[in-house]
Amino acid sequence: MSTIYEALLEKWCNSLLKLQISEINMAGIYGGIMCPACSRIHGRSADAIYPLMHMAHKTGDRKYLEAAIHLQDWSDHFSAPDGSWVNEVENGWKGISVFGAISLGEAIRHHGDILDEDVLKKWKHRLQHATEFLYDYMTISTGNINYPISAALAFAISGEVLKNEKFNKRARDLGQDVLAYFTENKLIFGEGRPQDGRTPKGCRAVDLGYNVEESLPFLTMYGLMMNDEDMLNLITDSLRAHLDFMLPDGAWDNSWGSRNYKWTYWGSRTSDGCQAAYALLADRDPQFAEAALRNTQLLDSCTHDGMLYGGPHNYMKGELPCIHHTFCHAKALATVIDYQAHRNTSDGYARHIQLPRELAVGVKSYPEIATWLTSMGSWRSTITAYDWIYNEDGHASGGSVTMLWHDKLGPLLCGSMTKYQMYEGTNAQRDRERWSMPLTPRIELESGGETYSSTYDYCAKVSYTELEDEIVFLAVGTLRNSKQQIPRSGEMNYQMEYRHTRNVFVVNVRVEAGSRGE
Repeated sequence: MSTIYEALLEKWCNSLLKLQISEINMAGIYGGIMCPACSRIHGRSADAIYPLMHMAHKTGDRKYLEAAIHLQDWSDHFSAPDGSWVNEVENGWKGISVFGAISLGEAIRHHGDILDEDVLKKWKHRLQHATEFLYDYMTISTGNINYPISAALAFAISGEVLKNEKFNKRARDLGQDVLAYFTENKLIFGEGRPQDGRTPKGCRAVDLGYNVEESLPFLTMYGLMMNDEDMLNLITDSLRAHLDFMLPDGAWDNSWGSRNYKWTYWGSRTSDGCQAAYALLADRDPQFAEAALRNTQLLDSCTHDGMLYGGPHNYMKGELPCIHHTFCHAKALATVIDYQAHRNTSDGYARHIQLPRELAVGVKSYPEIATWLTSMGSWRSTITAYDWIYNEDGHASGGSVTMLWHDKLGPLLCGSMTKYQMYEGTNAQRDRERWSMPLTPRIELESGGETYSSTYDYCAKVSYTELEDEIVFLAVGTLRNSKQQIPRSGEMNYQMEYRHTRNVFVVNVRVEAGSRGE
């Protein structure tokens, strides 16, 4: 009997086959995978060769093998002469070459023996070219921290596949550099510029989605490949720290993250999935197996007609699926199965193990992100005054409740971008609503054509009192616009009080005029 990992991977790969272009026999088009939501072939589509090769090897069905070969041929026409791949034609970012190298390398490493000799030689040559590009291009400070972390794995894979010690050494060097990017609470930081920057509140650039779905999985794979026990011990501690942010239904609470404009409830739009971290290290902590399973079950519930939709409600609303979600997360499931990690994390794994967020432990504080997690009775909440600005109109701040979750009802209040923007436009799904508004509960003033909101106040102060039967938070701030300006008519100060008891969550709000503006 197939596990949920195997069944879901087959479902996703079959849907990708249906979207692969075979009717137009022209280089640059033939073999590409068309995205229904975006009406384009995404530059990273060739990442799907790894899960397709896995299916070809497992089933012996040539349709998967031929699809992978045609997809890689398409990718060759989409790549640059220097060996890199670019995100899209109009987006010349070459850092995504790390993901192409990882997918191509893993396809060869696990399943290359089913390729004809000429195709295998061609693929290895292409991997060599890509890794040589990365060797000159990628350092610890290139892009956000997820890129050099991913590069450490890319070099390790290429070093093994191509028997190249130069690549192995670069992998180890980057792996050593990464050790400086963990906070005291063992959260990875560097998802912003500068990577090692601090805000006025002392916060770091942290994004949960990228950490749990990309950086930690790739570091896990790196640590296992390089037999780096010190790295694996650090990752184990970091996985436990990040697990505090998994909701009981398997969702990742990235309502506060530096890059939460890509948050999808189950993870992030263009990252691979948490399974390659939590499942591969499930022997170190039984909660890891449970986390991998619950998130996979959530992915399954958001899959319709073989495609992973960008959230629990998109299919119901009639939105189309973006293939990024499917081919990225298919890679994670292929990794879990190739490592045989799914055998201890399947839905046949009878025991129910409680996750950290299921336990009512009161308040947990994270100073590096100015965020607090609460748990009392049936309620789970996230309150944030995080002041890292990745983009204007990004994540909410100001002492906002960005997640209110109930064990019977699920999410009741949910944070969003402060204003919907198409950051990384080719990596975002368009908003088709006639009227659109942020989801985060807030105090808001419209004045002079400007919006002033509690969610914009990066200077807000948060305090709390924790008693045996009640937790009370108080957020104090000033209404501001996205440029941190107050209304021309003068300050509007606010207080938001959140009272948690075992059965009730109460919000009290007060707003009053302060000093005059300019």
